[in-house]
Amino acid sequence: MNCLHCGAPVQENGICSSCGLNQSYLVRAWNTSQYYYNQGLSDAKIRNLTGAEEALKASLRYNKANIDARNLLGLVYYETGQIFEALAQWVISSNYEPEQNIATRYLAVVQGNQNKLAAYDQAAKKYNLTLHYVRQHNHDLALIQLKKVISDNPHFIKAYLILALIYLQDGNVDKAKRALQRVLKIDKYNKQAQYYLDEIVKNGSKYENGTYKDADYSDDFLRDEEDDPDSEEELDEEESARRKIREIIERGAAAEDINPDSNLEVGSYREIKYGKHNVLYLLAGLAIGVIAMFLLIMPASIRSVQNRDLELKSSYSAELSGKNVQIAGLQEETRQLEDQLEALKAELNEAKALATESTLDESLLSGIESYLNGDKEAAIQALGNIDLQSEGLTDKAKECIQGVIAGCEEELGAYRSAGITAFTAENYDDAVANLSLYCHLKPDDVEARYDLAQAYERKGDIQSANDLYEDINTRFPDSEYTSTIFQ
Repeated sequence: MNCLHCGAPVQENGICSSCGLNQSYLVRAWNTSQYYYNQGLSDAKIRNLTGAEEALKASLRYNKANIDARNLLGLVYYETGQIFEALAQWVISSNYEPEQNIATRYLAVVQGNQNKLAAYDQAAKKYNLTLHYVRQHNHDLALIQLKKVISDNPHFIKAYLILALIYLQDGNVDKAKRALQRVLKIDKYNKQAQYYLDEIVKNGSKYENGTYKDADYSDDFLRDEEDDPDSEEELDEEESARRKIREIIERGAAAEDINPDSNLEVGSYREIKYGKHNVLYLLAGLAIGVIAMFLLIMPASIRSVQNRDLELKSSYSAELSGKNVQIAGLQEETRQLEDQLEALKAELNEAKALATESTLDESLLSGIESYLNGDKEAAIQALGNIDLQSEGLTDKAKECIQGVIAGCEEELGAYRSAGITAFTAENYDDAVANLSLYCHLKPDDVEARYDLAQAYERKGDIQSANDLYEDINTRFPDSEYTSTIFQ
C-alpha cells in the first residue's frame, strides 16, 4: 500500500515510511473533504452560491487534491463574476489531474475568447478605480465606472452590492432594491444582499428623506471588495445618457459639456504625449536588459542547471541501487516459495496416495500457484477459503501462506480501503465482504477488526459484531478499541 499523501510505501502499522503520516487519519480527512464537497454541491444546486463557496473551501482544506471540489469552486466563482479566481482554481486542478479533467475544457472555453478575457481584465481595473471614488465619496464618478464594469461583466455580485450602497446613500431606494434583487437572482441566499434589503425595509423612508445620505461606508466591506477585482452591474440609465457619460470620460470634456442640471463635475485635461521619447527608452531598456542577462542571469542559470543535473544523477543512481536490491530480494522470495510449493506438492501426492485428498490442500496450492503466476488477486481469493487456525495445516504450509500474504500487502490494502469507502457510503454489505476477507488474512489488525464489527452492527448482525468486540477485548486488551459497549 502506498501513502495517500506522498505515494511512499506504508509500513505494517499504517504509518508512511517517508512523511510519517497515519493513513487512517488521511482516510478520515478524505472522507471529511467528500462530506463538505457534497454539501457544497447541494448548495450550488439550489443557487446558494455563498454557502457552496464556504463548503467547498472547507473541503479543499481537508484534501487540496479533491478535483471535483476544486472544479465546482471554480464554477461558483465564475457564476458570481470572479473570473480570475475561477481560472486559478481550474489551473490548479489541471495541474493535479492533467488527463481527463473537465477543468481543461473550462480553461479552453474561457481563455479561447481573448477579447472577452481582456474585457474582464479592464472591468477589474475599473472596479478598483470605483472603490477609490467611493472612499472619496465621489458617487457620480463611482457610478460611471460601475456601469462600465457591469457592461463587461454582468454577473459580478460585489459590484451590485457597492451599487446598492451608493443608491441608498443618494436616496434612490428603488434602484438599490433592483440591484439587490439582481444579486439574489444570481446568489439566492447572499447574506449581505438580504441584510441590505432588511435595512431598506426598516429604514427605507429615512433614506428617501435624506436622513442617512451622509453615512460612511464600511471600511471592512470596501477592503474586502478591493481584494476581489471583478465586478458587475445592470445599466439603469437610458442608452443616450450612458453614451454621453462615456464620451465625456474618454475625451476629457470640460465640465460645461454636461447637463447643467447635473451635479457631476468632470474637469478637462490634456494628455501628455511621450511618443517622441519611446524609441530612446526602448533602446536603453534593451541595452540594460542584455547587459544584465549576460552579467547576472546567465551565469546563475548555468550553475543552477549544472547543480540540478548532478542532483538528478545522484537521485537516479540511488534509486537504481535500491531497485536492484529490491529485485534481488523478490527473486530470493520467489525461489523460497517455489521450494515450499514443491515440498507441499510432495506432501499432497503422499496424501493422495493414502486416499486422503483435502480441499484445504487444493485451496492452498491454488493460492500459491496464482501468486507465482503473478495473479495476486486470485491468490488472495484462494487463501481466503482456508482456515488459518486449522490443525490440518503444517508449519511449512503456514509459513508459505504468510509469505504469500506478505507479498500481497498492496492488494490486501485495496480491500481495506474499499471496505472503509463502502462503510462511509453506508453500503454495509460490501463493507462486510471486503473487511471480512482482509481480517481473515490479517487477523492481528485490531483497527480493521473494529471497523468490521462496526459494519456488522450497522448492518444489523449484532451477534457477529459482539463476537468481534469480545475478540478485541480478549486479544488486544491494551488497544484503544477495547472500550466498546456491547449492544
